[in-house]
Amino acid sequence: MAALSGKLTKRLVENLGPGRHGDGGGLHLVVDPSGARRWIVRVTVKGQKNRKGGPLRTDFGLGGADVVTLNMARERALEYRRMAKQGLNPRYNARQDIPTFEEFAQQVHIERLPTWRNPKHGQQWICSMKGMSRVLLHK
Repeated sequence: MAALSGKLTKRLVENLGPGRHGDGGGLHLVVDPSGARRWIVRVTVKGQKNRKGGPLRTDFGLGGADVVTLNMARERALEYRRMAKQGLNPRYNARQDIPTFEEFAQQVHIERLPTWRNPKHGQQWICSMKGMSRVLLHK
């Protein structure tokens, strides 16, 4: 397996200011002025050209830094680079392990349980998310 080391550390990921911070291999941490943090990877897809005839370079979002760890981002970036090297555009060929709304809501509920003053509030929240899920499915 390829080395997953880069320039960034967990501490840097948490503390870097606004801007685009490179880890190496096309992986970047983007920090917004609001403090929001997200991962992107820039790859060049072998054999594909952009409108001007140059190599097709594309940025792909890998997820927010609050959900996607540094090591996870490095692994996904490596996977995307391998696809691009084979001539596969990651936009159309990446495995999508995207959680459903219900799975995500359950996870957030579990993480937020200690923050509610009353267990009833947590129950009300998850019930409202179940209602939201039904609304989203019928649109």
